[in-house]
Amino acid sequence: MPRAIMLVALIGGGIFVAVSYVTQLVHPGGVFEDSASAASSIALQIGGQLFGAVFLAGLVVAQFASGLAAQASASRLQYAMGRDSVIPKAVFGRLNEKFHTPVANLVITGIVGLIAIFLDVATSTSFINFGAFTAFTLVNASVVFHYVRQRRAGHQLNPVSYVVVPVIGAIICAYLLSQLDSNAITLGLSWLVLGVLVLALITRGFKASPPEMTATEKATVEAAA
Repeated sequence: MPRAIMLVALIGGGIFVAVSYVTQLVHPGGVFEDSASAASSIALQIGGQLFGAVFLAGLVVAQFASGLAAQASASRLQYAMGRDSVIPKAVFGRLNEKFHTPVANLVITGIVGLIAIFLDVATSTSFINFGAFTAFTLVNASVVFHYVRQRRAGHQLNPVSYVVVPVIGAIICAYLLSQLDSNAITLGLSWLVLGVLVLALITRGFKASPPEMTATEKATVEAAA
């Protein structure tokens, strides 16, 4: 499984690099009259009106499908967390008797998603990247802490794989995090503070261990995702 994950990451990264390179050949630089419609403008520049219309139609369908999948996955994750009382069980840990789906979670996720209506493309993209870069930074830092703990326990690990590479990754992610839109950083930090407050409430002031999802619920979430 780890090799498959690495392979997918490398292939996906290669595709993004190739697409970005070709896009730069078509439209050098990053200045557009309207950044919100940059993709459509480039498609129009490449293939004219017909290709631009086809591209726009495909983009709408893809975004709709992606948003629907994200909303469904988020609702199932909330359900699993609600079942274990990580978040209020009375609201998030219930299934609709008729449809056997977490309807309340779907509605809540949709309402929260409506916030995006008031955000421009740059801010919303940066907001998403805030969570990603923060998580990636902490993941790399966790590898280093794991190395330290294993060394103290007498286990020998490769310092290049468990220290050098993660440190480089953490530095790169932290730098990219610092370059995000200021509004996105403000939103991200606000969301982070809210999460810490909820965690403090659940753990009674961090005096108890936070509840975890059971193996069955994890499988349910993974299947939904």
